This record gives sequence, structure tokens and C-alpha cells, in this order.
Amino acid sequence: MQGLKDKKYLVSARKRFDPITLVFSVSLLVAVLFAALGIDTGLGVGNGNAFLFKDFRSFFFVVGGTLGILLFQFDLETFISTFLLVIRSFLASPTKSIADIMDELDETIIKGNSITEMREANEITGELLNDIIYMLKQKLFFEEIEDFVSTRISSVFLVRKVAVSLLNKGAKVAPALGLLGTVIGLIEVLQSLEDPSKIGPAMSLALMTTAFGSVLGSLVFTPLAGRLEHHNSMYVETHKLLMNRISVLIRREDRQIDSLKMNKKLNLGT
Repeated sequence: MQGLKDKKYLVSARKRFDPITLVFSVSLLVAVLFAALGIDTGLGVGNGNAFLFKDFRSFFFVVGGTLGILLFQFDLETFISTFLLVIRSFLASPTKSIADIMDELDETIIKGNSITEMREANEITGELLNDIIYMLKQKLFFEEIEDFVSTRISSVFLVRKVAVSLLNKGAKVAPALGLLGTVIGLIEVLQSLEDPSKIGPAMSLALMTTAFGSVLGSLVFTPLAGRLEHHNSMYVETHKLLMNRISVLIRREDRQIDSLKMNKKLNLGT
């Protein structure tokens, strides 16, 4: 089996978790954020002022407003599931759960074994391969099994797709609120021309809301949405490859059954 993999006869959809790239990318984004905040990272960037973004009014306007709009458009359950998906995306590849199954199927195909020998499959347990073998033992057709698996994958994919939609929406809402805050701040500046003491807070609102909106949209929501979208593509394509392997094994088993029936007919004829 390993020799076949080394010679590239088997093409697996396994996408290994790459912690080096993950740590590097996150560190780079954090460094960019620190540089934008004016915090000295020890690399010669920033001005050492950790309180550059201390304007709570601007922060609450953008961050609180963005969260409020997202919760209004979606719901708390969707928001929490999106947060959990984001966390899981940093811990492992979305194909990890079926990578071992793919290897088992490859080995079964190469050795010429039957798919029904891979699991006992006496009941539905929620484990994908076990449930497929159970349905095979119940004499379901491949098309029926394929519909079952497709429905199951679609339900999971829908949750992941909504999560991407939420993050993309956040990437649009945050900068828009920043721009709105800028307009409000400029209006306050014009209204405070006779009182110079009020110009500073108004200008802070005008500039800081734009900064918060840009940071939240460009360095938080957009990268996370792109990462989940990439993981969603991997999830769908890997399950397609899984069903292709299942199809090969089922059709092989059907041919063996047809061959046995033909031999029996020939034996009866003689």
C-alpha cells in the first residue's frame, strides 16, 4: 500500500494541517495590526503608544454596530456556529475526519476486497462509512445511498456556507459604519467651529471610526471568510472523491454478484 502511494498510483484528497503557514500568516496579520495601532513590536515599527485607539466611542460605534447588524440579519445560533467553525479552521483541516476513510477505501480497492467487510455496520451510528455499508447490507441501490450522502453533505455545507456569508457581510458592514462615523464626526466638527475644545473629540470620531472599520473589515472578516471558503471547497471536493471510491467498490461487488448468477445458470444448464 505504501509503495503504491510512493509511486503516486493513489491520489488522496488528504490536506495535511500546516501549522507553520498558519502561525506565520497569523503573526504577520498581528504585526500589521500592531503597526496600524502604533504599538512597538520590537521590529522597529510603531511609535510605542499602546493607546492610539483608546477612543471607546468610535470603537463601540463600529464594533458594536457591526455585531448588532450581523445578529439582526442572522441569529445568535448562526453567530456561535460561525465562531466555532473559525476556531476549528485554525486547529485542523476540514478533510481530517474522512482522510483515514479514504485510505481504507484505497487499500480495499487495491487488494480487491469487498466494501461490506470493512465494517460490521449492524446499525446507523453517524459514522459515514459505517452508515453506507449498513445501507448496502439493507440492499439499497447506489443511487439511494448517493442521495442520502449528498443530503447529509449538503446540510453540513449549508452551515459552512452561511458562516462564510456572515463573515463576508461583516467585511462590508464594518467599513460602511466607519464611513458613517466619519460623516457624523465631520458634521460635529463643522458644528463645533465656535468651540475649539469640541473639535478634537469630533475629529477623533471622524478618523477613528474609519480606522476601526478598515481594520475590522480588512484584517479580521475578509481573511476569515476567505479561509472558511477555501475549507468549504476542500470539504465538498473530498466528499466527491469519497463517493467515487464507494462507487467503484459497489459496482465491483455488483459485477461479482452478476458473475455468480451467470455461473449458477451455466451449472444448471449442464
